[in-house]
Amino acid sequence: MSKRNIIALCDTTADYCFRLDEYLRRNLKLPFKIVDFTSQDDLMAADSDLKSRTIALVISQSVYEKVHDAGFDRLLVLEEPDKDGSYNRIESDDEDIEIRSTPKYQSMDKIMQKLMSFCMDQPDTLSQRRGSEDKLTIYGVYSPIKRCGQTTFARALGRSLSRKDRSLYMNLEPFASDLGIPKGKGQNLQDLLYFFENDNKRLSLYLENVCVKDESLDIIPPATSFLTLKGVGRDEWGRLLKEIEETGLYKYLIIDLSEITDGFTHILDMCDRIFTIRRDDPCSLSKLENYGRTFRLTGNGGILDKSMVFDLPDSLLTAGDQAMEVYALNVLEASKTLPMKEAQDAS
Repeated sequence: MSKRNIIALCDTTADYCFRLDEYLRRNLKLPFKIVDFTSQDDLMAADSDLKSRTIALVISQSVYEKVHDAGFDRLLVLEEPDKDGSYNRIESDDEDIEIRSTPKYQSMDKIMQKLMSFCMDQPDTLSQRRGSEDKLTIYGVYSPIKRCGQTTFARALGRSLSRKDRSLYMNLEPFASDLGIPKGKGQNLQDLLYFFENDNKRLSLYLENVCVKDESLDIIPPATSFLTLKGVGRDEWGRLLKEIEETGLYKYLIIDLSEITDGFTHILDMCDRIFTIRRDDPCSLSKLENYGRTFRLTGNGGILDKSMVFDLPDSLLTAGDQAMEVYALNVLEASKTLPMKEAQDAS
């Protein structure tokens, strides 16, 4: 089965066609080629090789009504309303032609989601690894102290890094709330793990379909059940992180960790740097001391050696996103220059 890697766009309103093209190029990280047609004659004259390698022809309804499938076998028709605001159902009489539809005048993000759903359902969609000379840098965020602002800090670090380069945030809390994450496609880490287990060669496509955006940061919505996390072994976590690196989609991965995850220490060991929040009350300091001692006694002292333990002022938790992001960047910069003595002292 030959692979398809072309998305064709057709609308005689050139401005709309080019804006959709620009949006897809900016937001799709996959190795798709995008081809624009602003003339129905040019669309009809497209060569057979292009048509056979097209995942979907995204075409406005007004053009579709004139040229129909134009020799393409997969179409996403952008519906245009009648004068009364209603839409006419679009169907194909040819069982070899697959047609789906979505309203034209909606957010381009929703059009992209519909297009990605189309791509996901096709086994011949090319989702080859892009490859990258850049090593994926993994930052782990974990503290044995609860309600210390760990997730707030991790998200802020992710947003800050995403302004520098492509960044992905993954939350492994066992009972995560919606975390203020933007509403997405309804899929989460649980779905990504299922897809990866069954077809690990198309991870880049699955990431594109599952992730939601927080400004420029890609977020994998957390699993809704701790049983999902408990059922994933250390080796599978290792394969997933390695495969994320192999896609070449990201420069930074921020993992918001919980000790309930099987392979907890293995994931920490894979991190390039670990950030651990400290509180100065006796109970919190005792927890941190036990954490350090346990890791040393179990042969995981190397994890402590690459950890930075720091204080997170309470005032920052209510100071707004910008203040927290500046602080997160300062902590990151300090971690590059200061010796990691805090965790060693705690043990």
